[in-house]
Amino acid sequence: MPLPEYTACMSCHDSSDQNELELISQYFKQGYNNLEILEFLKIHGVTISLSTLKRRLRSLGLSRRDTASDHELKDAIEKELGKSGCFVGCRKMWARLRRKGVISKRSMVMRCLREHDPEGVESRRKKRLRRRAYHSKGPNFIWHIDGHDKLKPYGFSVHRCIDGFSRRLIWLEVGPTNKNPEVIAKYYLEAVKQSGGVPWKIRSDDGTENSVIEAIHTYLRSAHNDENAGMGCFAFGRSTADQRIEAYWSQLVKDGPGWWINFFKDLSDLGLFISSDPVHQECIRFCFLQILRDELYQVAEIWNQHHIASSKFGNSSGPRGKPDCMYFLPHLYNTEDYKVNVDRHEVEEFIDNSTMCPADFREEFEEFAITIINELGLHSPQDVDEGLDLYLRLIEEIENLT
Repeated sequence: MPLPEYTACMSCHDSSDQNELELISQYFKQGYNNLEILEFLKIHGVTISLSTLKRRLRSLGLSRRDTASDHELKDAIEKELGKSGCFVGCRKMWARLRRKGVISKRSMVMRCLREHDPEGVESRRKKRLRRRAYHSKGPNFIWHIDGHDKLKPYGFSVHRCIDGFSRRLIWLEVGPTNKNPEVIAKYYLEAVKQSGGVPWKIRSDDGTENSVIEAIHTYLRSAHNDENAGMGCFAFGRSTADQRIEAYWSQLVKDGPGWWINFFKDLSDLGLFISSDPVHQECIRFCFLQILRDELYQVAEIWNQHHIASSKFGNSSGPRGKPDCMYFLPHLYNTEDYKVNVDRHEVEEFIDNSTMCPADFREEFEEFAITIINELGLHSPQDVDEGLDLYLRLIEEIENLT
């Protein structure tokens, strides 16, 4: 499972073939302001003035003025509320719509949400929590990793890693398991390969699934001379006491997986999914895993590009801004990148020597499902509705065979 490039900045190291206009368009559409775009362009070796950037934007026809009519905005929001968007707030809804080309002011999105989803708006307002202060020195000073098992009864295991300083998601993955040490190590190695280095420290709970990643990270850090090198680079603790992890898991459920939990629970309540039936497990993963995975990539991208506002309680729990900006542009926040360089050949060797991670579903079931799809003239599902239709057809065919 290769690490998805679900942020613009993940391609900073291998996008030299992209031209200037493509980069400008890419960063603009992801919601960055002009000064942030200029800073990101410097990472790609492109240095232009603010006035030149404005001319480029005009030539591309890119404007931050509203382009969506009230009717278009209403239809787009109603469509999002009909699926996993029913759990997200104003800022996340605005970001989702922007990605789909529906440009409108956040105030207009908020007004529309209050009109069409007043109960959701009030519920999110009441559930705001006051959290204790947290501090990390800079990006890549500490990564927090943990699994999320709310979807596990339905065959889906989520795992993620977040940077303590910037709150940027390093990875957000879903697969058939998050308890296999090789799977967690694969996520880590792909992230290290992309970034070209490792964090000073990693924090996780004391589970056996973290045994391989602990060994690899400790080995890669053993060649360094700082106080966290070697055995001091990996910390264990109860996941419920990990503020960064717990704060994001509560947010993650609201950003989409909460809807999926209800969706799969409805299938179960209707007798259409039996969790103890391995065939049902294979079938539901075949029909929905890639759709859920793509949505989580979108959730991660929106999270990494949203603005973390100042706390109304005034407690200091890190800098405020966009996670991608805080992670890739630490000089704007009076700090530095704590990433520690490692030998890329050693990382490649670990990847080459690692055992194969379990497939998303068994090869035999995949062959059966593809045969049914071809016979019925169907295609691989692209959204939830198509996934549900395929799931019901496959279950029907399986019951006919048995």
